[in-house]
Amino acid sequence: MSDPYDLARSILQKIACTLSATGSLMIASQVLQKKKNRVKLQQIILLAISFCDFVSSSAWIFTDFLMPPKGNQQSCDAQGFLLQFGNSSNMMLMVSLQVQYILVIKYGWSDRKLDKLKPYFLSLPLGFGALTATVSLVLKLFNPAYWDCWLMPYPADCTSTYEIKHGMSDLEESNCVRGDNAFIFQWAFFFAPLWAATVICFVVMYKMTKSVEEAEKKTARYSGKSNRNVQSKRRQSIQAINSEGRLTLTEVESTGQSGQIELVLTKRVKLQCIMYAIEFFVVWGFKSIARLIKLFGFTVPPVLFPLAAFFLGSQGLWNALIYFRPKYSTLNEDHWWQKVWIIVRSSLFFCIENNRRERSTVGSSIAGSARSSFGAITRSFRGA
Repeated sequence: MSDPYDLARSILQKIACTLSATGSLMIASQVLQKKKNRVKLQQIILLAISFCDFVSSSAWIFTDFLMPPKGNQQSCDAQGFLLQFGNSSNMMLMVSLQVQYILVIKYGWSDRKLDKLKPYFLSLPLGFGALTATVSLVLKLFNPAYWDCWLMPYPADCTSTYEIKHGMSDLEESNCVRGDNAFIFQWAFFFAPLWAATVICFVVMYKMTKSVEEAEKKTARYSGKSNRNVQSKRRQSIQAINSEGRLTLTEVESTGQSGQIELVLTKRVKLQCIMYAIEFFVVWGFKSIARLIKLFGFTVPPVLFPLAAFFLGSQGLWNALIYFRPKYSTLNEDHWWQKVWIIVRSSLFFCIENNRRERSTVGSSIAGSARSSFGAITRSFRGA
């Protein structure tokens, strides 16, 4: 590995993927620990995103051992399958997450209404990933690419059937051993869906911003006025988003300022939605830029490869930073590292934390029983 860019790519990718897998595990732990999270659509989508990211990150961590010459064709097929499933499912799940956000904030959908669409929000993205990965495996499209095994022809410079049919070569038949017409499947199975997902996320982010701006104007205009239908709709919206805003419906009712507090909650959730969308743009941006440069016939700058590898491999890390941001802001510790440790401990070492709480509870119960017994004995002696 004499190329400095390739060396940088290898190091940065492994660091990023390790942090990403850790972040995905932390999100999954938080979702699975609490019953209310396990039934909430937004949390379930984030759980699915974390699972897919963990699959992709794990495949990238061991890429040097899965690709030839250290690996073989079987290990290359396995890595390609995992990456195609994980990455394509992930980008479709991000669309589901964004659509869920806009249904809640802009249209005021309740959890009960969202539950009717829950199978589609999950099965379509995961089904797309599984289907494209399976078809690619059957068609022998997984071959060594730049830094992993993916949809590539083998040899890399072979002539495809498409090129022959369209007069781009003098050959009569393709000389590709594997992965004939792989570049077509790159567009059909990955880049076209990726850029479509990017456009959808951008549109949702724009509509979300406009919706919150309109809500701010209405709140300022009708502040102090009461309307039974409006209040009912507000209660539904607050119930649907309070897991992000970390305020409950009872807190809203006790203040007497439900309109203002709903707006605060909505702005908080809007910020989460926008941050997830921006993270999606950045993570896939460098790979998309490299593809566009290549599409227009230019040479891709070598610095783009380590940048793309780092940001692609770190998606779970950014997801975790966004996911735990509200919780981090509520902690009262003096130092940032103390807050981070509390979040890490409650996510990755929750078994130890639960045992400590149980021991503390048992100890408090024993101490309380001992004090009660001692008090009863003392009173009995005094009575005697």
